[in-house]
Amino acid sequence: MTLGCAAASQAHAEDFFQVEAGIGGAAYQHGANGLWFQDGFQHRFDLTAPAIEAGFTGDIYQSEHWGISWHADWAWLGTIHTQALATPDDANYNPVTKGCNGKCWPLANYLGSGHDMGILLTLEPHYDYGGWRFGVEGGPYIHRSTWTEDVIGWVPSPDATPMNVSVHNNPKWRLGWVIGASVGYKNFSVSYQYFKNGTPVSSSDHFPSIWSNTHVLMARWRF
Repeated sequence: MTLGCAAASQAHAEDFFQVEAGIGGAAYQHGANGLWFQDGFQHRFDLTAPAIEAGFTGDIYQSEHWGISWHADWAWLGTIHTQALATPDDANYNPVTKGCNGKCWPLANYLGSGHDMGILLTLEPHYDYGGWRFGVEGGPYIHRSTWTEDVIGWVPSPDATPMNVSVHNNPKWRLGWVIGASVGYKNFSVSYQYFKNGTPVSSSDHFPSIWSNTHVLMARWRF
């Protein structure tokens, strides 16, 4: 009986605390027309990137078919790149007609790049049957984004001499959120996650990242 109780206690401890890791891909979603690109002019987006997650998980509750797990993971959502021709003055661009208000200023070439990473803390209710597990998850995402724009040929007025400038966001930690769903068999699973990780324009950040949210598809293992 003593050996049986010890074995059961060890099994319960292993279920409550396991290492997990995943690899997959992220697809960033760009923000509104006018945020680092203008629909009326040539632009190119490279918004997909490899993504990884690693951390810890465990079961808070488990019955024969139902359970609740926790996840504490670090996520790297990869680096993306953009390129866009745009008039340097927002007042010179009309987002409705997607053209210039009056004569177009000399177009500048905007080259952007950045990434997002953070820590997600989620709860996952799940249904289990015959080794299969079907779950949904959600929780806060504490993240840090970086974004840089190198602007070639920028002008402060239509007849000014073009110059090259570089600007970047304020890369501070922010609170977002994540929701998702997964299906798995034993220690392997495939998950989809939606990260709300945009950085809107504010008085403390005049040069936010181009994305508003990110979709992630990932293969994960528990050890």
